[in-house]
Amino acid sequence: MSNPVLAGKRIAVIEDELPIGAMLEIMLDELGCVHAGTARTLTEAMSLAETLNPCDVDAVLLDYRLKGEASGPACEQFKSRGIRVIVTTGMDDQSLPAAMQGCAQIRKPYGIDLLEQGLMDALDRGTPVAAN
Repeated sequence: MSNPVLAGKRIAVIEDELPIGAMLEIMLDELGCVHAGTARTLTEAMSLAETLNPCDVDAVLLDYRLKGEASGPACEQFKSRGIRVIVTTGMDDQSLPAAMQGCAQIRKPYGIDLLEQGLMDALDRGTPVAAN
């Protein structure tokens, strides 16, 4: 089921729920993407945002809430380094913190079809990565 458009795209997964994170990694593998990093807490996400080389990742899938903490600070850090952020959430854009508004989004719950379409849309449309 590998998607030629997504083949080789390097995606980091930031998700606090271990089963969802594992499922995401399996779906990304099925789509032909390459795993570029993992974080499960805001602290880990902030560390990944500081250490991940922007040349080594095409996008970060960032869960809105990590162990009860809003992940806005990590979003800001990734964007300030020129790393594209795709927010995974069940919230609408107007309910997200300012740092996340305007980021590409994949609405929960999602399966491989919505993940594939969300990644293609986000990567294709050149979603802004720089904080304004």
